[in-house]
Order: sequence, then structure tokens, then C-alpha cells
Amino acid sequence: MKRLIAVVIALSLIIPGQASAATKKPTPKPTTSKPKVVTKPVVKKPATKTPVVKKKPVVKKKYVPRKKKRVTLKPKAPIKWPPPGFEKKDSLYAKTATPKELGIAGTENRYIQKNLIDNCHKVACLGIFVGSETGCDWWEINSNVLGVDPADSTQRIIYGSLTTLAPGSSAKKVTAILLISDEPIADGLGIGAYTANCRIGTPTQKVPSNTYTKSPTRS
Repeated sequence: MKRLIAVVIALSLIIPGQASAATKKPTPKPTTSKPKVVTKPVVKKPATKTPVVKKKPVVKKKYVPRKKKRVTLKPKAPIKWPPPGFEKKDSLYAKTATPKELGIAGTENRYIQKNLIDNCHKVACLGIFVGSETGCDWWEINSNVLGVDPADSTQRIIYGSLTTLAPGSSAKKVTAILLISDEPIADGLGIGAYTANCRIGTPTQKVPSNTYTKSPTRS
């Protein structure tokens, strides 16, 4: 019996016990994990097309001429009678016109206006105003053209004589008359010493007209 126990003990010494020999579990190594970056998918927006602006065709405007409005001028107030500032001889009145007065007369008389533009910047001219108590069929104005004496610059001599015919005027009405010579404009040249005559009947020469005759000493 003792021998059997000894054998059992010996066997127990040879065969390792499973309970006492505990196996160690492997220690897990520390690992570093990088944070995951979650990238959102890029959504591409559809390309926007630039709207094409269509140019409007250029339409040329037609030129339409505008009608000018007629300006109605007020009638000029008649000069009082007897006219102030005029020289009187019997029933006739006369006065030398200033450049301004002559310019105004030119706007009312086409003959005067035309000659002021065409001739009076080249030859000696003079504007006058005349009037008659009774009126006449035509006017005759006799005048002299005066200039500087070549022998003495302080003196003036007659260069020629001028006869001017103009349409008549009614009683107590002032009218403008332009005297036009053939003498080229020069220093000291002018028309003066005129006399006005209010004629009745048919004129013997053209009306209006200017007849210039040079002095015998200058012809």
C-alpha cells in the first residue's frame, strides 16, 4: 500500500500541474494612432456663363429741319413832327445820320443795307435824314466830296460833286437817304455841304442813283 502511494507521488512530481503554471498574456505595445482627417468631398459648382449682351444696331436719326418761327417786329414809332435836332429850311428838314442811326436805317431799307455792305467800306458815303411838310415825288440831294489839299495838309478842298436821287416821301414823314461817291476812302475824306430838295413830278434820271463828278483840277 505504501509502495502504491509512493508511485502516485512520484508521478505527480513528473507530470507538471496545469493549475500552477499560469501563462502570461502578451502585453500589448502602446500604439499611437493619428487622428483621422475627414475630408469633405469638394463639390464643384457649375461654371456660370457670362450672358452675351447683344448690341442694338445703331439707328441713325434722320435730320428733320425745324421751321424757324417768324419773328414779328413791332413797328417803329414814327419820329415826332417837327423832328427834333433837324435843321429847317422853309418846309424842309434835314439831319446827318450817326453811324448807329444809319445802321438801323439799313435794317429797314434794303437798298441802304446792300450799299453799306458792298460799297461804303471802299468809298466815301454819308447817311442823312430828310422830311417835308408837304411831301414830294422824289428827293434830290446835292453835295460835295471834300479831301485834304495835297499842297497844304491843314486845308481841305473839293474833290468832286455828287448828285443823289432817292424815292419821295409823304408829308411829315422822315426818310433815310444814303449818299455814295466814287472816291476811295482816305484820311480826311468826307461828304459835306449838302442841300436837300423835295421834287414834284417825274424824275429825269434813275431813282435811286448817285452821280459823281470829279473836280476839274483832279480829272
